[in-house]
Amino acid sequence: MYTLNHKYEDEKSLIKWLQEEQFASKKECLVQFFCGVPTFEMMEKISTILTKNLPLAHIVGSTTDGEISDDIVTTNEIIISVSIFEKTKIISTYIKYDDNSFEMGENIAKSIQQVDTKAMILFTTGLAINGEQFMNGVRKISNGNYIVSGGMAGDDGLFEKTFISHNGKVLTKGAVGVTLNSDKLVVKNNYQFGWEAVGLPMKVTKSDGNRVYELDGVSIIDVYTKYFSADVSSQLPKIGIEIPLILHRNDNKIARACINRFDDGSLLFAGDILEGESVRFGIGSVDTILHENKRLYREFDESCSPQTLFIYSCMARRRLLKSESSIELNRLPKLCNISGFFTYGEFFSDDVGNYLFNETMTILALSEVDNIEHLDPKDCYDDEHIEDDDNIMMYALTHMTNVIAKEWQERVDEEIVKNKEQERQSFQKNKLAQMGEMISMIAHQWRQPLNAISASGINLSLLSSMGMLEDEKIQESSEFIQAQCQKMSTTIDTFMNFVKPAKESKKFRLIDTLESIMQIMGTQLVNHNIKVNIESKDDKLSVVGFEDLLEQVIINILSNARDAFDELKMDEKFINITVFEENNIPIITIEDNAGGIPEEIQAKIFNPYFTTKEQGKGTGIGLYMSMDIMKKSFDGDLRYSATENGSCFKIICASK
Repeated sequence: MYTLNHKYEDEKSLIKWLQEEQFASKKECLVQFFCGVPTFEMMEKISTILTKNLPLAHIVGSTTDGEISDDIVTTNEIIISVSIFEKTKIISTYIKYDDNSFEMGENIAKSIQQVDTKAMILFTTGLAINGEQFMNGVRKISNGNYIVSGGMAGDDGLFEKTFISHNGKVLTKGAVGVTLNSDKLVVKNNYQFGWEAVGLPMKVTKSDGNRVYELDGVSIIDVYTKYFSADVSSQLPKIGIEIPLILHRNDNKIARACINRFDDGSLLFAGDILEGESVRFGIGSVDTILHENKRLYREFDESCSPQTLFIYSCMARRRLLKSESSIELNRLPKLCNISGFFTYGEFFSDDVGNYLFNETMTILALSEVDNIEHLDPKDCYDDEHIEDDDNIMMYALTHMTNVIAKEWQERVDEEIVKNKEQERQSFQKNKLAQMGEMISMIAHQWRQPLNAISASGINLSLLSSMGMLEDEKIQESSEFIQAQCQKMSTTIDTFMNFVKPAKESKKFRLIDTLESIMQIMGTQLVNHNIKVNIESKDDKLSVVGFEDLLEQVIINILSNARDAFDELKMDEKFINITVFEENNIPIITIEDNAGGIPEEIQAKIFNPYFTTKEQGKGTGIGLYMSMDIMKKSFDGDLRYSATENGSCFKIICASK
């Protein structure tokens, strides 16, 4: 097999070249043309010329952001690449886009895949297609049985209209594909990245497929503006290819370039960016790109002797390297012709999956001979290394930015560990304080049944001494004592359930939780002359979570109300507890008439270590921990409002 390239000057010279090389007589002929003039008319013209003069060939084409012919990079030119195979059968097709990128990938793979397929080359239009979903669809059919390569069409950085073609048919939205089928064909692929991740990791907090709305809870357009200025962000998506987001999947560093911008501040990327993924900004490094060449081409030299190399490389590499963009091509083995184009997204596959890359140069190496001819290293790459002040300064600034970000992150992580430990200790301290209070409450709860048991025992003793003790009286007193002991046992069980943390989240009814709390606190509140009214609008209203944590929140609020009443001299003391549903969310309100919280400190009551109690009587962590529990464990909230004669706490239990 072999590949020859031709730069289009005019129709006459192109036809002459095709005839001189006798391509029309070749049975298995693959033609790729890369059109740097991104118009429908030019694509149609070239496709028609080639189809007319090479009726047996498989002809695919794409508009570009630059063209590759051997070690020469061009723009706004048209390169025709013709590959002749001797031991390989070619199958090709096209498919129109119907608003489902995944299905388009499935369908095109089904239509051209063969039992002996070794490689699939795919071109898609570059703006409307979700390249990642397209590749996932292909993967479903290919199942990793062959290498997938190719890229998404460009339009010279205009981001307006891209085109692809197949055998004279020009598409504005769709895909074209070619499979190379043979048991003799040797296929290898590789890629080179060269973009450095800079700054702190950011979490994707809102996205939908390849449309991203927020990073770390902030509008993504505002994030770009913050770090790169309003002047730069206003140029998105045009400049987005040069400052992509970088993420990691399957040990691969993957860039995602912005390809469109919406009025709501969201950005469209060439591939999916999932909610919860961690991303960083990427900055192109000339130094890294050039140094990576030796590794990349040495791997090819050790594994095969390519007869043809196809390069599908990102537009950002050409724009970053500028006049030096041909240097990474100069380092290719001087063994075969090279052709390809600069894309809006590169297709790649390995044993784990199919990928859409950005900012990446992918290489597809083909050979119909299996012997390996090792090259002299000096023939594989040029040791010339370009180092100018701009490159050195870019490397220095990137390095400095990452060191600063790393140091800052280490400090943040250290503070997070400290805060978590402090929070754990505070939680435990608050828990122990509540346990102490509950022991006091148990003492109150037990006083009445113990007095009743004691009185029953005295009565039995008196009757016995008077000779009046009857069997019926003994049975009656015994049953009474057992009932009182059962009440005491129930109180202990409730206490133990509180002390012992719940092992798993479960669904529980709010009214049951309140009744359990009143078994512990009820007598104490009565002894403080506090009347508790519980009203449930729906006894079946339930939430999902750790019940003991919600009990802790409620007990803390009731204890605060009890303490507030102790400082007041008043006859009528009440706490009204209401359970209801608001906008399909379970709510508990606890309202008292204990005078309320002074207006000037109401905004501080949920702050850690803030207390209104005398020194030694309060930790200041009760309400802070209670609000933290509601937010983290129940996806809810704890809110305060002042009433005419007291306070009202609203417990919002969102995890229904």
